[in-house]
Amino acid sequence: MPQDSSIAQQAYDVLQHSTLFGNLKERTIKDMIEECTPVTWQKTDTLDPEIGEKYLFIIISGRLKVTHIDPNTGRSLALFLKGEGDIFDIFTLLDGKEHVIFPVVMDHMSVLRLPLTRAREWIAEHPEFNASFLPYLGEKMRALESFGTSLVFHDTNTRLAKLILDHTIAKTNSEHYPVKLINTLSHESLAELIGSVRSVVSTQMHKLKEEGVIMNKRGHLAVSNLEKLIHKCDI
Repeated sequence: MPQDSSIAQQAYDVLQHSTLFGNLKERTIKDMIEECTPVTWQKTDTLDPEIGEKYLFIIISGRLKVTHIDPNTGRSLALFLKGEGDIFDIFTLLDGKEHVIFPVVMDHMSVLRLPLTRAREWIAEHPEFNASFLPYLGEKMRALESFGTSLVFHDTNTRLAKLILDHTIAKTNSEHYPVKLINTLSHESLAELIGSVRSVVSTQMHKLKEEGVIMNKRGHLAVSNLEKLIHKCDI
């Protein structure tokens, strides 16, 4: 139960604009927040891979990379990059089965923790919350579908361009287009998100900058030529 009113307010401000909670009434969202335990994670924290089998976590700030690691080669593949308003782990929440993944804390994070058993009761008790799962699941399934088809049919250059485009905020009054969620990631993390390696991504990022497609704006990735980026995506 959040004791700090500022934490509760921050959580409410995030959840009221999220896909999962945005359709709920204000009182319902606040009551749900009160049932949760606030937790903070540091970037250097190592999370137990089984943490999602006991609790549901609602991300209020920061980013969580959900990875799978090949035990033979040690190579990792990022399945999801989750940000504010996302939940972890939705698969275990729905089927109760073991989900072999490795959550990686990318920033200082604020999350709300709730026992999975209680989270499942939320689905039954709140029809609006239940209904919100369809568009949320659809969003995650489409992301996995896009990732899978891109791995099979597209080269690394195209996959990188698509990753950047998917996170670009196209509607802006600025001459540059900001990039959300992935904008400060290392080249190694970007490589994990497209099934590549750091050296290849570094080379391609350098080329995109030379061609005037992307730029670093105050330490953040931004798109300077959206038309060229779309062309590189083969769409």
